Amino acid sequence: MQHAKSLALWCTLLLVTITSFGQQSVKEQDYTLTYERNAIELQFDHAVSLKAFNNSDGSEIAVAALKPNTFAINTQPATILRLEYKELDSAVSTAKNSYVATPSLSSGTIDVYFNHPVDVSYAQTQNAVNLGNTLDNKLISYINTCQSTLDIAIYNSYSQSAASGIAGAINAAYNRGVQVRVIYDGSTSSVMIPLLNAGIPRLTSPTAVEYGIMHNKFVIFDARSSDANLPFVWTGSTNWTTSQLDGPDRNSVIMIQDQALALGYTMEFEEMWGSNTMTPNTALSKFGPYKTDNTPHTYNIGGKTVNSYFSPSDGTNAKIVTAIYSANTDIDIATMLITRSSLSNAILSRYNSGVTNVNVVVDLEVVTGNQIANLQAGLPAGQAVEYSASGIMHHKFMVIDNFNSASDPQVVVGSHNWSTAAETKNDENTLIVHNANIANQYYQAFAYLYAYAGGTLPVAQQVANKLDVAVYPNPATNYIEITGLETGAVAIYSMSGVRLFDSIFTSDTQIPLDLSSGIYLLKITSENNTTVKKLMVR
Repeated sequence: MQHAKSLALWCTLLLVTITSFGQQSVKEQDYTLTYERNAIELQFDHAVSLKAFNNSDGSEIAVAALKPNTFAINTQPATILRLEYKELDSAVSTAKNSYVATPSLSSGTIDVYFNHPVDVSYAQTQNAVNLGNTLDNKLISYINTCQSTLDIAIYNSYSQSAASGIAGAINAAYNRGVQVRVIYDGSTSSVMIPLLNAGIPRLTSPTAVEYGIMHNKFVIFDARSSDANLPFVWTGSTNWTTSQLDGPDRNSVIMIQDQALALGYTMEFEEMWGSNTMTPNTALSKFGPYKTDNTPHTYNIGGKTVNSYFSPSDGTNAKIVTAIYSANTDIDIATMLITRSSLSNAILSRYNSGVTNVNVVVDLEVVTGNQIANLQAGLPAGQAVEYSASGIMHHKFMVIDNFNSASDPQVVVGSHNWSTAAETKNDENTLIVHNANIANQYYQAFAYLYAYAGGTLPVAQQVANKLDVAVYPNPATNYIEITGLETGAVAIYSMSGVRLFDSIFTSDTQIPLDLSSGIYLLKITSENNTTVKKLMVR
């Protein structure tokens, strides 16, 4: 990618996606991984000895040395490899392990659902979907089409009866031969669990003091199916209780059709389950601080880079900080709470380094340890607000560079609260989706929540397509023409909100451009109506 990355980004970012000649590469901790059609290439930062194993059966896979520090491995789709390598010039004799997922033959479709209104005036490609009080119906529809395996890790749950609702769908799947396994948190009421068929194996998380909570809310559908278009992962912030699904609590779900990701989530499930069979093994099961970092962290899903992290083994807090520092123009956060100062400090640091479009909404109910006062003191008025409506603003997402397609638009989403318990004790899952369309759908939800809480978006983010005007050419070089408006004002802003040009006109007009190549925002105003359009200059 030809991105104008800041020095801070290059110093901090551990993962950079590069696309060239039809190949996709990602930078991991010790090596660069390049996906070929039927192989992967690994270029290490240092001289290493390398072995590779198929994670499903432990068999060793041949590794070919291409040149110093560079290796090739022939692969099959949706295969998870365990890499074992040792730096040859290091005095440390311990080998390192890393996990790699090869691209699937799956569709890579990603769907996002919210249970509250969204502001579609901010839609750039696709309107975000508000399912209102029917999130459970969407989940049930996926369960009803599940064919072979169904693995569920849910913090808290409710169902109307054993024959209806979510429990009814799970029982129906079991009765038609689907292999169902359920993990649930041991400290919650979980009304749904006793309603499940007695033959469905289940495992409750430990409640000893050294554990936190099993806070996941994910489902894995048909992970090992021979049809690559059947595996799905359902995850997000939504517990299966009435207030969480139907409201007033504000939540979202992300549904990804990808076999490699489904297999990676299965690895996490089976670490807690303690086996890869239908019977849990409590002697081997690991929860919370006893888990290890043993899943892939990067997936190539339909050409999109998606990162996956589980807590507390994978250092998720550091990955969130890295995402914050990767922002070039805008950061928008909707999370129930922020109690870790490392996160609030990173937000303020990025703001003070020039990323002025920083906007945060948290829930009002969480007081102890919340960093909102520090954020309000360090950000301009109206850019860090508290959501005080009924219910809980239960989201845990952050959108990076929604208004900067030339950067790396991404969304951080999952079950991981921005807290110390989530980082050190709880079982959590987090995804970082590097895709402008998915990030923008979350931004549409953010815009609604933020405005409802009294937040004021900077002018560079006030995108409301209310005027029927045409702007061409776009991309432009030396000029643009605006038609369809008799009287109005036009202004051009940089993506960071700096006004670069403004003028008033009384008819269709041609505007000369003296701008360097890049992405800008064109704001056109007539009476009380405004539209903001993206303008690309070549």
